[in-house]
Amino acid sequence: MIFFRLEFLFQETIILSKEELEHLRSLRLYQEDKILEFRDAKGRSFFYAVQEKSNQGHLLETKTNSMNEASFSIASAIPQNNRLDYLLQKNTELGISRFHFINFFQSERREINLERSTKIILEACIQSKRHSVPNIQLYPSLEKFLQVNPKSFFLNPKAKQDVNEIIDWEQIPIIGPEGGFREQELKTIQENNIPEFNLGSNILKIETASVYLASILKYNLSSKIVKLDI
Repeated sequence: MIFFRLEFLFQETIILSKEELEHLRSLRLYQEDKILEFRDAKGRSFFYAVQEKSNQGHLLETKTNSMNEASFSIASAIPQNNRLDYLLQKNTELGISRFHFINFFQSERREINLERSTKIILEACIQSKRHSVPNIQLYPSLEKFLQVNPKSFFLNPKAKQDVNEIIDWEQIPIIGPEGGFREQELKTIQENNIPEFNLGSNILKIETASVYLASILKYNLSSKIVKLDI
């Protein structure tokens, strides 16, 4: 069983949290002797022996794991309701390094519950056995995003170039709101010389386009594995 503890000082003993104990009970592991692995998202794993019906673990060993992964990120509007949960879960499993969320003029949702989103990401990291944990960044506008991330491209169903014609896959794809870009945002894109590509004739929801792009990015960047700077 794997748990994540970020920014935690691991010592010889560890006290399990209420949430961790509840998870063990749900899997019927609470009443058994077990070894639990705690990851710090910086490449280190800490293994603790926990006796049956106990909330305390004793350190057995520490391991340092390779953090060499393909580093890629995606920028998008924030999907509504549980569609955001799906986007975070599936893209984390695919290996995304960073989620960039942008408040566009026509964004239907503008806020993120960071605590809930982090929980979903950590659960997906455990499911996919990742050692790194992607982070979330929120931008108040497309203009602010491009100031920080000028090396990007945006998706436009009317674009002449297909996404498969992209040469530089280290650019960050921008997925706009389902209502489309406003004129001022298109002007910002043109002024920053941001190239445009289409994903084919089908119009995709934000989370669908995001997962599709994450798959393509991972495939094209698989030969450019880098050591993550955590």
